[in-house]
Amino acid sequence: MTPSSVAAAPVVEPFPPASYAWFAVGALSLVNMVSYVERQILTLLFAPIKRDFHLTDTEVSLLAGAAFVIFFVLFGLLFGRLADRGNRKRIILLGALFWSLATTSCGLAQNFIHLFVARISVGIGEASLSPSALSTISDYFPREKLTRAISFYTGAQYVGAGLALVVGGFAIHLVAQLPPIDLPGLGVLRPWQMTFVFVGLGGMLFAIPMLFVREPVRRGMAAPVSAEAKAAQRSQLVSFFSANRRMLACHFMGFSLSSMLGFGVASWVPTYFIRVHHWAAQDIGYAYGAIMAFMGLSGALVGGRIAEWMEGRGVKDVYFVMPMITASTNMVLFVSAMFAPSATVALALLTLSVFVGTLPLSLIMASLQAVAPNQLRGQLVALFSFVANILGVASGPTVVALLTDYVYRDEQAVGLSLATTSLVITPIVVAIWGFGRPGLRHSLDRANELYRTTESR
Repeated sequence: MTPSSVAAAPVVEPFPPASYAWFAVGALSLVNMVSYVERQILTLLFAPIKRDFHLTDTEVSLLAGAAFVIFFVLFGLLFGRLADRGNRKRIILLGALFWSLATTSCGLAQNFIHLFVARISVGIGEASLSPSALSTISDYFPREKLTRAISFYTGAQYVGAGLALVVGGFAIHLVAQLPPIDLPGLGVLRPWQMTFVFVGLGGMLFAIPMLFVREPVRRGMAAPVSAEAKAAQRSQLVSFFSANRRMLACHFMGFSLSSMLGFGVASWVPTYFIRVHHWAAQDIGYAYGAIMAFMGLSGALVGGRIAEWMEGRGVKDVYFVMPMITASTNMVLFVSAMFAPSATVALALLTLSVFVGTLPLSLIMASLQAVAPNQLRGQLVALFSFVANILGVASGPTVVALLTDYVYRDEQAVGLSLATTSLVITPIVVAIWGFGRPGLRHSLDRANELYRTTESR
């Protein structure tokens, strides 16, 4: 072996200590949790916003869905590219500052258009998070421990969604005790506006631990292609999609439709309890928020362990098998909750529903990280987020609202609208994942071969 060849041999840097890697996951999860608080706080405020701005269910659903998603998905593509090339820590910190200020501006809105634009701004800021966060986590952990780390990160979104209701309920109670705040040029802030300001300004504090997270070394980089190969291929990303088209098509469509159902449920369940069971907003905020936070995180963490157990026993396509099982079970639980004779029974069933529904949560992104080379991971997450958010976040709340406004034509039928959505969507996604299982196994085999090749250099 010549000296030049020795010098050229790449040095594989060891992974950081587990304690520090988990600190990084904790800091990222905290930011993720806050992002969902600021994203979801709106759902507890549907009634006063609808009243003050004279909106229909469909119009208020656009604030929760389309307004947020329009630029979330567009900027997600940009941030995906930046995550594959730039400093991921800096992207996350600047994004968190921007979306917190945007949430604060929601509290200053004077009409529907102002609030719509403010929600667009929240979407722009939050688009920066997941591509960089997931790429960062993938470089802190070896592949055999990655699912558990990502399950912790993704579980934080359910904690955030739950805390949005708890914090919202607390804020509604708190601002009711405060004297009116009169801002020059804006007038007196309504209680729901003060809630946005409280949450937006407070959210900035939770990004502080990210200041102590180091940018990790990038791992699993695919070998550069020759000039001839570059000329023959439109791009690495297009080539990757072509080689893994069955797995990716079924993943994107199955989990996107599942997101439609999930976000529709998260947006309208508080309103269901307010209208059907006559609960106060702060009461359902505390109760359902606690369920979402505790059972959501528990489901995601337990699901990550179950997935590792199944994979260790030869279920290679666990990324699709587990969602098929949990979606079918969850449909029965959720529909039963919507027709429960009392709020207590409904909450008990929803507790089980949230736990079962979040068991496969970590697998959504872990499956993409498992099949993609490093320099495509951020872009792949951003592309999936584009599809999932157009079908899910943008459409989910509005699908339920359209059923209530134009099919059942009764505000009190929101539970029936939610049940109908579940009964239609769930069988479709189970069939899609079942069809995608052979493609998933093929994609995992290709990725494992690439990983062995790069680690042996």
